[in-house]
Amino acid sequence: MSPVSYAVRLVPGKRQLNVKTLGVLAVLGLVVGFSLSSTLAKRAETPGVLVAFWRLAVVSVVWNLVLWSTGRRVAVRDVRAVWLPAVFFGLNLAVFFSGATHNSIANAALIGSCAPLLIVPVGALLFREYIDLRALLFALIAFGGVTLVLLSAPPGGDASLKGNVFGVLAMLLLVGYVSSAKYFRREMDVTTFMATVCPIATLAVFPIAIVNGGTLSMSRTGWTYVLILAVTSGIVAQGLLIYAQKTIQIGTIGIAQDAQPALAVVWSLLLLGEVFNARQAIGIAIVIGGLAGFTALNRRGGRRGRARR
Repeated sequence: MSPVSYAVRLVPGKRQLNVKTLGVLAVLGLVVGFSLSSTLAKRAETPGVLVAFWRLAVVSVVWNLVLWSTGRRVAVRDVRAVWLPAVFFGLNLAVFFSGATHNSIANAALIGSCAPLLIVPVGALLFREYIDLRALLFALIAFGGVTLVLLSAPPGGDASLKGNVFGVLAMLLLVGYVSSAKYFRREMDVTTFMATVCPIATLAVFPIAIVNGGTLSMSRTGWTYVLILAVTSGIVAQGLLIYAQKTIQIGTIGIAQDAQPALAVVWSLLLLGEVFNARQAIGIAIVIGGLAGFTALNRRGGRRGRARR
């Protein structure tokens, strides 16, 4: 074989390696972007409802600009198709950020991380998706870890009953959003979906923001962190997720995202100075392990179920 032909044969392999490497980097980037959300919302020193409203407003403009750049527009049929998941989405962000500003990041992140433990059973009931019953053991382990973290909060910290209640409500709204989005989205592509959902979600949160007051009177700190939040989790992380799905298996991405709660706690330590004790650290490790086991078992079982069909 000549050196030229050998080199030609290497090019596709190198290109594939580079694409795969970029996919892995995209996964790492999206995990970092999403894990920063609660910490950035808290750094904004602004009511969570206002953070959610303006974050959604900024992201709505960006996603629609992206859609328009392709020569497309949001159609009335798109609005009719996804208005329900959009409302769930908006309320989820408003309640989550409100809870995060009245809670420790450890509590907020770990309560939210339990959403997949409910989403998978809902998928099995509504969409006849495969669920490995052995994974329920890991779900119980993860819930046990969350309980340990919540009950071990250090006295005088930011954890509160109000924040925990908001966290649970936000988690349930997230389950509603994911489940309804799967049902109503159908064949709608990601860009059209986000360009449709975000403005509706903004309108859903708007009355709550008005009642809260101060919609246009956020501090410079508030505006700064809302814009950072919109860019990191609303635009960059979402874009990286879309890119990563082209080369990295969805199950692998899901397992990687199981690390988000732990990373969120790290950000709260570095950027907010929040502290957590040894029992909470053990609880966090238990939650991550439970989520990883739960995700891995359902991923493998899902492949076997599809193979049998």
